[in-house]
Amino acid sequence: MFSPGIEQLDEIIGKCEETLEILREHGMSPQMQKHIEREFSVAEAEAMVGRSRATLSRQEKDADRPVIPMKHPKSGRVRGYTLTQINELRDIFGTSPRRKNGQPCKVLSMQSFKGGVAKSVSTVYFAQYLAIRGYRVLVVDCDPQASATSSFGFIPDHAFTEEDTMIPYIDGKKDSIEYAIKNTYFPGIDLVPSCLPWYEVEFGLFNAVTHADTEEERLSYYQELRQAIRTVEVNYDIVLMDSPPALGMISINILSAADGVVVPTPPSMYDFASTTQYFKMVKRVVQSVAPEKRFDFIKVMPTKVERNKARQMDFLDIMRDRFGLSMLRSIFTSTSAIPNAASVYKTLYDLPKGERDNAIIDMLDEVFGEIEALIRKAWEDVA
Repeated sequence: MFSPGIEQLDEIIGKCEETLEILREHGMSPQMQKHIEREFSVAEAEAMVGRSRATLSRQEKDADRPVIPMKHPKSGRVRGYTLTQINELRDIFGTSPRRKNGQPCKVLSMQSFKGGVAKSVSTVYFAQYLAIRGYRVLVVDCDPQASATSSFGFIPDHAFTEEDTMIPYIDGKKDSIEYAIKNTYFPGIDLVPSCLPWYEVEFGLFNAVTHADTEEERLSYYQELRQAIRTVEVNYDIVLMDSPPALGMISINILSAADGVVVPTPPSMYDFASTTQYFKMVKRVVQSVAPEKRFDFIKVMPTKVERNKARQMDFLDIMRDRFGLSMLRSIFTSTSAIPNAASVYKTLYDLPKGERDNAIIDMLDEVFGEIEALIRKAWEDVA
């Protein structure tokens, strides 16, 4: 009688690796296809740069630093600006929203106990939302499943080894995580990738805490990621950390590093119960590891909401009643457009105008705009 075991796993893995290699050889890997097809119209450029159409037109003729929009090869009519050109115009006119001198880089965690709550999707999409607005963003993938890494066009365990992750820094072999930072196809976003060996960090940190000689040494292992980010944060406005769906040493490190926490929660009893347990555990962890810890904000973000399902909408009202001001007003609704775009290695922010669903883009902008406002308020409080 056939019994599944190591031999079957070897066979499955071998076939998967063979398929990935074929895809790479034929130019079908996501990284080779990943690029932004989206261009921004002159009207969009006016709003994004904060300058009139006439001013943008004059910049085309500037002898020192011309910024010439993309044009149709046959008609010569203006087609639009790339995001790189938009950011160059922002630099020229001083209209970038970047943090000012004295305002710290802000670290945000998308965190939850459960998988399947749109945690990684929210991290990647929020990063793109921020980059479109001109922020310098670093995404730190701390999930061994590496969904965020994949979303930027990499096949994690083919593109990266543990030497490309933060593991060498945590092992004490590097003094900064600058070596691990990768450029992405999306202007304004850098990535610290993850891959399967990141699992070992969980056990390594736990072992280090267990064998610590002093309380000070023990507590220091909960600050590894905070210290890692400090080595590069001068180059960024916002750091987004994608957390594994569990509360272990990595997740505790992320909590210690974060200035703000967003908890994606679908409107269902099971997800509500999981989020309740998450907050209980967060309280215990913070009390034992960092009792003086203060967050700029902690927010529940309703995700995967289906407005046509009465029970979900009823439970959404219960969540609003229970979480109150700790819950975002905006709703991340369920949509097939996001996985459909992912199936061809795209996000909705990548797509050209004719392929985008503006209603969904407006929904995303509303959700992420509310979180952006919380970050900007934290900067204003510093000033």
